[in-house]
Amino acid sequence: MTVTLDVVFFNYLDRFIYDAYIDGKAGAVSAPYRKTGGASFSGVRLKLGPKTVTWRLDGPEGMPRNGEKVVAKNWLALADLAPDAEFLGVHIYPDETVELIPSRHYPVETEKGKAMAAGSLLGQLPTDLPG
Repeated sequence: MTVTLDVVFFNYLDRFIYDAYIDGKAGAVSAPYRKTGGASFSGVRLKLGPKTVTWRLDGPEGMPRNGEKVVAKNWLALADLAPDAEFLGVHIYPDETVELIPSRHYPVETEKGKAMAAGSLLGQLPTDLPG
C-alpha cells in the first residue's frame, strides 16, 4: 500500500545537510538548527513499511566529514497512519538517528530535537566569556 504525504525535513544538526532522502525521494537541503523545517515537498508517494533516510553533511571548507553520506542508524518504518495524515515530519538528529512523525497539520520541531540541538550547540560555545 502507498500513501501520498507532504514531507518536511527538520535538521537538528549544527551544520547544513543536503541530498536528504526518504527511500530515495524528496532530495532536500536543510539549514542548521533554528532555520530548519524549510525543506518541504508536496505529494511524495511512499510505500508503507520499512524506510531508509539518508543525507550528506555540508559546511565550511575543511569541516570534518563534508560530503559524507549518512544513513540513519535506527530502524524506521511508516505504518498505521491516521486516515487524515497529510504531512510527514522527517526529524534528523545529531546522533544520526531519525524520527518519522506523520501528522494532519504542518509539522513542528520536536522537544527531543530542540534539546539535542541545544546540547550540540552548547559544546561549541567559547569557554572564555567575560563575566
